[in-house]
Amino acid sequence: MRRVWAVAAAAVLLGACGGGMPSRSDVLGDLADDYIVPAYQQFHRDAVALADSLSALCASPSSGLLSDARNTLSAVRNSWSRAQAVWVGPVMERRSWGLVRWPVANDEIEALIADASIELDHERLSSRIGADQRGIGAVDYLLGSGEQALGALGDSRRCRYLEGVAAVIAAEAALLEADWALGWEGGEPYRDAFADADRGDLDRVVNDTLFLLERITDLELGNALGIMSADADPLAVDEGPAGAGVDDLQQRLIGIQAVLSGVGDDPAGLSPLLGDDLTDRLAGQFEAAFDAVGAVGPPLRHAVADAPQTVIEAREAIKAIQITVATEVVSRLGVVIGFSDADGDSSG
Repeated sequence: MRRVWAVAAAAVLLGACGGGMPSRSDVLGDLADDYIVPAYQQFHRDAVALADSLSALCASPSSGLLSDARNTLSAVRNSWSRAQAVWVGPVMERRSWGLVRWPVANDEIEALIADASIELDHERLSSRIGADQRGIGAVDYLLGSGEQALGALGDSRRCRYLEGVAAVIAAEAALLEADWALGWEGGEPYRDAFADADRGDLDRVVNDTLFLLERITDLELGNALGIMSADADPLAVDEGPAGAGVDDLQQRLIGIQAVLSGVGDDPAGLSPLLGDDLTDRLAGQFEAAFDAVGAVGPPLRHAVADAPQTVIEAREAIKAIQITVATEVVSRLGVVIGFSDADGDSSG
């Protein structure tokens, strides 16, 4: 199973660290070049493809084009999830998750579409409506999970909303790619600033990786299973009509693995700073986690209720990685654990 996800990760891993003992700046520069910049470039490509597929669907609704739109939605959701392990710099400054992915309120989306007095232009959709009325979740809701979505798309206002939300995602994706690769806030690419070891981005990357693991194991799976709360709450998993919770777990693990230990025969990421033994043990833990997640039958919310032991085992396998990061990786790199810049947010 791990082989499948290694291939997915290889789509955005374009190289690996060289030999010798690289400096922290070298490792961060390689991480940016090998994974982070390509990850945001892929997200931008997928977001543009989503916008194009929705325009085609709205112009001529058909079962085939609806299927294409759902496939492009899956691709953009996956590339966003893979990038979540490297939410440093521009994505945090811009709080991009509020435009790209936030748990949505279906009734508020319907109310907005129904109110013909509200203009559905780019300015309103990007800055004058709530985060719970746009982004990947809104597209997922509007595309639905059955053929009934085709009939609904006969409403021109519904289509205008769908296309407008997709355009907002694509615009944000373009800005994130440009910030990393071309120039950040009118200056150098963030890639260059990121490679400056004195800025503290190594600490931020490790912290964010640890916070993401904690979010997955405790806030999402722990609460869904009732391990971290008095009652089980399957809604702690945000997977939408597409039931993409298991895919989300897989893709976020791909991103975390790429950052920590790399993928394949030539480890990259932070592995040159971690040493062979720790890198190898992390690789074994990731293999176990991928296998455990792969054993969970989607949708994830249904698995929580109908096959909770498979979800518990997946959580425990991911929790093992979390413990290794919180102890050995943090100690090896001398990282100071702080607070997440996204504390209080519930983005996915």
